[in-house]
Amino acid sequence: MAVLRTAFEEAGATDVVTVLNSGNVVFTGNVDTAALEKQIACETGVTTTILVIDAVRFRRIAAAFPFEGDESKLTITFMSSVPAHVEVPDGLAPELVAIGAEAAYQWMPDGISKTKLKPSFWRQFGRDATARNLRTVSRLLVLLDDTAAGNLS
Repeated sequence: MAVLRTAFEEAGATDVVTVLNSGNVVFTGNVDTAALEKQIACETGVTTTILVIDAVRFRRIAAAFPFEGDESKLTITFMSSVPAHVEVPDGLAPELVAIGAEAAYQWMPDGISKTKLKPSFWRQFGRDATARNLRTVSRLLVLLDDTAAGNLS
């Protein structure tokens, strides 16, 4: 996470805070995501896609969460944009999936590792789709409230 924090700072971000080993960064300013992706790949050997979500949009997506339950079994999948048509397979019960205007929401009562959704389902959202459980989202909301940061990656 130190490498990630330094990469964001070198890219011009300020007020940079990383969250555990989640790959999330809260920061102020604008960054060139393509340059950051290249720098991270060079320094760590990890190829990644960086998705930047401003604080207002992040809060709006989190507030739209349609399910309740154990935060570790609830996820939000963030993406740059939701496709116009999403195919949700039948036979997922007791899991619940909701496709919102800006994100996909999922409740997995049997746990994330036992989800019935296959990786092929998530491919329709593109390369930049990334899921976080609600516990991590809650931590990020606290960080956004406690800092002057305006962006999240």
